[in-house]
Amino acid sequence: MRFSHAWLAQYVDLREPPDKIGERLTLAGISCDGVEAARTEGAGPTYDFDILANRPDCMNHVGLAREYAALAGRALRLPEAKLPAGGPATGEHATIRIEDPDLCPRYSARCILDVTVGPSPEWLRERLESIGQRAINNVVDATNFVLWELGHPLHPFDLERLAEQTIVVRRARAGESLTTLDGEPRRLTAEMLVIADARQPIALAGIMGGTASEIRAATRHVLLESAWFDPMTTRRTARALGLRTDASHRFERGADPEATLYALDRAASLIVELAGGSVTDPPLDVRPHARAPRVVSFRPARVSALLGTPVPAAEMQAILERLDFKVATPPGGWKVEIPSFRQDVEREEDLIEEVARHRGYDAIPSALPLLPDAGSGRQSIDRAIRTIRHALLAAGLHEALNMSMVDRDDGIDFAPGLQEPLAIENPLQSQAGYLRSSLLPGLLRNVAHNLNHGLPGCRLFEIGTTFRPGGDAPAETIRAAFVFAGRGLPVHWSLPRREVDLHDARGAAELAGELLGFSRLSFASDKIPYLENGRALRFCAADIRIGVVGEVAHRLLRRFEIDRPVFAGEIDLSEVLRLPAGDRRYRPLPRFPAVRRDLALVVGSGVTFEAIEQVVRRTGSVPITDVQVFDRYRGRGIPQGCVGVGIQIVFQHPDRTLSAEEVQEAQDAIVAGLGRTLEARLRGAG
Repeated sequence: MRFSHAWLAQYVDLREPPDKIGERLTLAGISCDGVEAARTEGAGPTYDFDILANRPDCMNHVGLAREYAALAGRALRLPEAKLPAGGPATGEHATIRIEDPDLCPRYSARCILDVTVGPSPEWLRERLESIGQRAINNVVDATNFVLWELGHPLHPFDLERLAEQTIVVRRARAGESLTTLDGEPRRLTAEMLVIADARQPIALAGIMGGTASEIRAATRHVLLESAWFDPMTTRRTARALGLRTDASHRFERGADPEATLYALDRAASLIVELAGGSVTDPPLDVRPHARAPRVVSFRPARVSALLGTPVPAAEMQAILERLDFKVATPPGGWKVEIPSFRQDVEREEDLIEEVARHRGYDAIPSALPLLPDAGSGRQSIDRAIRTIRHALLAAGLHEALNMSMVDRDDGIDFAPGLQEPLAIENPLQSQAGYLRSSLLPGLLRNVAHNLNHGLPGCRLFEIGTTFRPGGDAPAETIRAAFVFAGRGLPVHWSLPRREVDLHDARGAAELAGELLGFSRLSFASDKIPYLENGRALRFCAADIRIGVVGEVAHRLLRRFEIDRPVFAGEIDLSEVLRLPAGDRRYRPLPRFPAVRRDLALVVGSGVTFEAIEQVVRRTGSVPITDVQVFDRYRGRGIPQGCVGVGIQIVFQHPDRTLSAEEVQEAQDAIVAGLGRTLEARLRGAG
């Protein structure tokens, strides 16, 4: 927003150079993006401030002057709003009725009779043009001047063009329309608040007036509006109509509900000064429900504890009072009354922030806070997330971030047993009206996007929250998911790239389990609706299921328009946290040689390598460091319904060299155990 230096100087003594003023306000949290030299002689430089949405009180010159006065220790000069008493009674010339007090809690008005509409004087045109505003006529320019001066929007109506000289604040009715001052016809809905006369709408409340009652050269009598409108309703109406104005910008963010009469009197006095006429008195001030002052309890000791630096109580009180907070200091603790224009201040921490920014953020020492060691809960979740992120990055995957909103099919297809995902009441997009129950739909869309743009392969993971229906609130679970598709990384630079397969996905899960401290994960076949039958595995640690891994069902890949296999996995961190924390123990490099033995086995076609490995490790009589499968064969010499499997077993003792007799004894025990448990036999044996 653009502000005029000469205009600001009316309300506070600006003794510093403009750049210094901009710097001082920026350090207090009101960012000055630059100072521009004067465009015309005598106008002075202009400032460009980036006013955040939570500070509507600074969207005007008096608001900025108040901030600067508090920072620099200067006096604030508020503009006068004096009107002669004893004018014609306002109630004899206009009536006001509020039909929706929840949307318009206050509506104030005066009439200015016998005005002469014409061009504004040079000083007023210069003030408005210095901040990029176009001058229109003396009546309208006076209301725009007050908007930029005090931050409170007003609107003048041609009183003689109001049916029955009546103002009705109500919702629009079915079929009503309004041509706004920009010449555009607007179709209205019942959710929109309008200002109407006795017959029809004449303005969009808090946004823009209509052509039927605008101020023209022939206007003789003016009804001046100063009201407060509900921010949510104003925002919805402006958004629905695609109509953003200076007035809506302020009402949407929360104008000052106690400023209606002050702004009304200030604008009326300017109109009389510029256009002549007489002001009716007293004003009409329709206010169905008065607002009670907001009072916040404040503990001075809390300031030093939160900021990490001592702040004298007298200094805190002086800062707050310079910002128009009313401070009472009874023995039981301070009570601070919040000024009505500070809608952003609601609690003690907000008051502490006021002290901090006006004292200077540079006065807060740079020191790390002492935090208690929770030992569980959030700390454990964060540790698990960091560990899994490290593992998946080490496995060659790239992290993705997706929105939590999905369509209905995504919510159902990847959540077995879920009849209906959680619907969002006010979705931003029709295709994203539900909360995700799995991370995989977002990752599959990422895969489709990357493959369709020419990448030969895609390896992604995401860590985030999934949602399912719960009791009073949705049940939230933190999960990690990963996908492999297309060509994988070569094992060596001299070898060609290969297509990724199920073992890549399983390896990522195993690496995550290892870094989490689990000595080994057990994998077993399972039926998982969104994974291909026969190519889906669940994996457990200490007999607790913590995730799944497998090939994504082809029917789902067709829905995502992916033309090649995708291998995926999910890890449920809530289940991981149920397990005792694993310890990753240091083991020295082996000093004694290993002995490798190969076994060619014949087993039933339904026997998994997981089952073979479990028997080998359980029945071996000497330490075993590794078990690998190196061959799988069907064909000549293998009975029907069986398969030949070649495995290699690595025996290694940490403290001594194994003898040939010990290794042979262990091998015989393993073969016997495989025969008893899995009906396996050595190939070629009778």
